[in-house]
Amino acid sequence: MRRAVLLLAVATTDALLNGLKRLVRRKPQQPQHAAPAFGAFKDFLAAQQKVMCDAVAALDGTSTFGADAWVREDGSHGLTRVIEGGALVEKGCISTSYVQGTLTAARAEAMGSRGRENVKEGDRFEAAALSLVLHAKSPHVPTLRGDARCFVVFDDMDEPRAAWYGGGCDLTPCYVVEDDIRGFHAHWRDVCGGRYEAMKENCDAYFYLPLRREHRGVGGIFWDDDASAGADARARRVLETMVGSWAPIVARRRGEEVKEAQRQWQLLRRGRYLEFNLLNDRGVRFGLSPDAIERIMVSAPPLIAWQYKAEPAVGSPEARLVDVLRTPRSWA
Repeated sequence: MRRAVLLLAVATTDALLNGLKRLVRRKPQQPQHAAPAFGAFKDFLAAQQKVMCDAVAALDGTSTFGADAWVREDGSHGLTRVIEGGALVEKGCISTSYVQGTLTAARAEAMGSRGRENVKEGDRFEAAALSLVLHAKSPHVPTLRGDARCFVVFDDMDEPRAAWYGGGCDLTPCYVVEDDIRGFHAHWRDVCGGRYEAMKENCDAYFYLPLRREHRGVGGIFWDDDASAGADARARRVLETMVGSWAPIVARRRGEEVKEAQRQWQLLRRGRYLEFNLLNDRGVRFGLSPDAIERIMVSAPPLIAWQYKAEPAVGSPEARLVDVLRTPRSWA
């Protein structure tokens, strides 16, 4: 009996050792979390686009979003949805895009300069994003811009090496209404918690026109290159609450009387908006190509004015806006 027990113990031990040897010899598994998370994020963006379009159309009350699907030969695709000529939204777009390709030397260098490690020319990548821009008809309702995105790079075995998330939401008013701006920033402080201050600083730094020495708007949140454990959930939450950050301002300001001088000021400020997009925006430079020009420029305001050396009158509400744009403030 003892001999049988001993033989069984030896056989069991040999089996365990052999199993361990097989595990040691097996090729270490590549991290797999990036691929399924990326696929789920893509699905979320498609569903969230419809939710956001429906919410904005309900706010507008008179106009709806069209839909323009696009596909490239390499499999990249997206859906551009545009609303125009509404009672609230003069022009707006909520777009999704999924692109894939290989990194050029310039793109790999730019990514490496922002701290993304192990990225090199020729790496295969996939990226998914949802972006929103809403240009209101009234100069009393600020422009809202926001996005969330995920970027994945693959190794030489075509396994996902790493995934990064980013996004943001910012407000570009024509006039300074402190309660509106404070409420907008309070919304994002509550959503982002302890990360809000850093995200606000990033937003102020990013949306800056160095040639004008002023910021494009009154900020909000902006982040990039986020590979932390909560990155996916953070990006989703920002999109889920984005329209809600704007809706209270719409309710308060959409009915205010608009004078012709205020409309002209709005058109001048829109010129600054487009200047930033064309001269300074990293996303525009990344995505600009002959086949994508319409999808890139769809975020531009519908009407814009440039006036030579336009300066608001000293002490005017317009001058107050410029003062605020030149010196960012704490709003929440």
